[in-house]
Amino acid sequence: MPAKVRAYSFVDRAPIAAADEPVSLDDLSAFRILVIDHIPEMRATLSMTLNQFGAQALEYASRSGEALGMLRRTPYDIILCAYDLGTGFDGLYLFEEARRHGLLKASCVFVMLTGERQSSKVIGAAELAPDAIVLKPFTGDTLFARVQRALRKKQRFKPIDAAIIAHDFLRAISLCEREISEGGDDTLDFVRMKVHLLLRIADWHATRDLCRSLLARSDLAWAKMALGKALFQLREYDEAQQIFRQVMTEHELVLEAYDWLARVQQAQHQVAAAKLTLSQAVHKSPYVVNRMRELGEVALAAGDVALAEQSLTETVRLARFSFWPQVSDYSQLAELQIARGDVGAARKTAATIKRDFRQGPEAVLAEVLEADVLLKLGDRSKAAVQLDQALHTASLLIEPPSAAVALGLAKSCLAQNRHEQARQLTLSVLKNRHDDPQLAAKVTRMYQQQGREEEALQMIEETAANIVEINNEAVLLAKQGNLQAAAERFLAAVKDMPANLQVLLNTINALLAYVNQHGWHDSYMQRAKELLTRVSTLDPANGKGLQMAEIFRKTQRRFGIKG
Repeated sequence: MPAKVRAYSFVDRAPIAAADEPVSLDDLSAFRILVIDHIPEMRATLSMTLNQFGAQALEYASRSGEALGMLRRTPYDIILCAYDLGTGFDGLYLFEEARRHGLLKASCVFVMLTGERQSSKVIGAAELAPDAIVLKPFTGDTLFARVQRALRKKQRFKPIDAAIIAHDFLRAISLCEREISEGGDDTLDFVRMKVHLLLRIADWHATRDLCRSLLARSDLAWAKMALGKALFQLREYDEAQQIFRQVMTEHELVLEAYDWLARVQQAQHQVAAAKLTLSQAVHKSPYVVNRMRELGEVALAAGDVALAEQSLTETVRLARFSFWPQVSDYSQLAELQIARGDVGAARKTAATIKRDFRQGPEAVLAEVLEADVLLKLGDRSKAAVQLDQALHTASLLIEPPSAAVALGLAKSCLAQNRHEQARQLTLSVLKNRHDDPQLAAKVTRMYQQQGREEEALQMIEETAANIVEINNEAVLLAKQGNLQAAAERFLAAVKDMPANLQVLLNTINALLAYVNQHGWHDSYMQRAKELLTRVSTLDPANGKGLQMAEIFRKTQRRFGIKG
């Protein structure tokens, strides 16, 4: 296995500013509140209850999808969420999704409202879940007391909020460390926030070491989950698998543990085991898009075509009403439909791509699928013309095609014996995601279907080795103090790998390091800005990308340049 791509950083932690004045907790007038419940009468009752305690900025949602949309737009201070949200997602799923996508402030109070019959389910996951659980029926005084207690605890997180909003994650970690050093009843909460932030900036070694230290003293499910994630990223798969199994045994409803165990199993090529793990999770909670998608892909890899089609059909249905649809779900479903000869269903799926992605870059896949349908029908000449049209459309895209589009084109090229075109398209994907084991497995499977598995394995190995060598050469130049040479080497690498996140981030880092050590450089700052925009497009929630954006703004301010 080739060495991993090295990352480096030149940034020191910023000094810690004084905390803001605490807000009065005697009433709720200063807080933005979101109430989530599918029963109108319950929303009305909660509104009247909260009004009695001064609440003024109140908003309401009846479904989890609606609530997630509101959370994307507004940083709420208090969220009151029913566990039972009717059909579909429950309140714990909503909490998990909001936290996973960074939609909750550090100081946000999330209160779960649940009936006695459901309380065991919620409390069973309490190690990883809300700030408070209030059992129905409850009085207004009981609810206010629980909210007030949680608010008092969370007020100390406000300075961390400010740092995170500014994408200054290193400062946020420093703030956590200061609170931890002062001790008190909330110390463990600040430790937990520090762990969350270390995961956010992908500091896997620090996360691993801190969580091991914590678990040596106390059995904490959230620390086990964080440790398992860090071990996965560090490719310490055996220990990661053991950790996730422990969480599953001790906390049956922490379904995130199933998801991560399945990832570990896939990384270890235990496809049948991963399929079983995800099937168990989907049985417990069948409405999570990412989980259903993973099950479809794993079932496909395991050769379970029926389960793959069933899961991908459900994924497409769920994703159409979520914020995270992926065109690869549609294309994989259509490929399965074509494989079993249902060209009518495949054409309907292609039409759905055109409708749901509104002629964006992903719509190229609809043209690719039509070429595959024509080939299935035996009309090779029309299939060739259609594939030419799809390749031409892709060549007109402003940005290089996404992995889903490029691999769809490559697969169609392979089927029509256009091996060199398939090779170039596949290489373009591998260069930008050289360290993605799931993508490597997908490429291998694609070539295996055409009897060319060895070609795929050779491309994967050579591409990864070349990228690591190029990237690490530039990192070494930076460490030796030759920042301009490092920056130029990275810029050359970016031309060949325009969507490789690690290379993009290292390039931005090198450019900013040069400017901060040698003075303002218009060209380098402009390139850094362009690359930051690209990172944001590829992965909006990437912690290192957000951190680099803040460093960019600080560099501008240092030289008196307005953003």
